[in-house]
Amino acid sequence: MYTLIITLHVALAIILIISILVFQTSKGSALSMFGGGGDALFNAASGTSFIKKFTAVCAGMFAVTSLLLTIYGSSNRFRSKAIESMQQEMQRQPAPAAAPAQPAPAAPAAPAKK
Repeated sequence: MYTLIITLHVALAIILIISILVFQTSKGSALSMFGGGGDALFNAASGTSFIKKFTAVCAGMFAVTSLLLTIYGSSNRFRSKAIESMQQEMQRQPAPAAAPAQPAPAAPAAPAKK
């Protein structure tokens, strides 16, 4: 399930990048490098509204997959192997024995005043 969500998340990221950069309707869009403005391809209002709706749906799905990955990532099932081995090592080591308390050294006698 986790792998499926990550795959979907990466695919949505790529689709969003392409739909925002290539199919934007401004004059300086990436479609102008092929000999026409961005408005030439999607001249009808239905094309532009379709791209806007498609991008909005992809952005919403991207947000949902982000939340799902956060939820799945915080569960104990997806813990790092390094952290698990460190915790097991700490459990195996015995606690250090407390050193016996040594008395504080006696303060030297104050010199006599003249």
